[in-house]
Amino acid sequence: MVKFLKMLSISAREGTATRKYPFESPLVTPEFRGKIEVDPIKCVGCGACTKICPPKALTMGYEGNEATLKYFVGKCIFCGMCAYVCPQKAISISREFELATWELGDLYDEVVHNTVRCRICGKSFTTVKFVKEVEKRIENKVPEDLLSVCPECRKKLTARKIGSKVVGVSGE
Repeated sequence: MVKFLKMLSISAREGTATRKYPFESPLVTPEFRGKIEVDPIKCVGCGACTKICPPKALTMGYEGNEATLKYFVGKCIFCGMCAYVCPQKAISISREFELATWELGDLYDEVVHNTVRCRICGKSFTTVKFVKEVEKRIENKVPEDLLSVCPECRKKLTARKIGSKVVGVSGE
């Protein structure tokens, strides 16, 4: 009861504590997290954001020669984890919060990348921009031919190389 009376006296002294939004501008603090924005120039399509996103508002899909990073605002909980883990700093958090719309399509954003196909099986497995970024970062520490091989085929190649060195047996 004492707490209530204290709050009542503060309210009487200070006046209205709420804003008359939308008739007055809203109070949006610098710490406020709104809709994310993905910079298609900086994004390399690594998929780190899709792995950390708790509600799966960010997804990566491969179709033909394209990889598409899709963002659905309707699922986003605005936690900011995607921006935190993005190695390219391609994701920024806006202060935009007025997201109501009549069109469902307005709640989707996407970034399309060209893909790399595995030189062995032909399957699309990553983006061209990501492979170039990896090449730049590793500075010839990994054989270049392994960068154009999908993870499944890379496992088989590595197992064959180890088998041929250890046992002296060729996988062919």
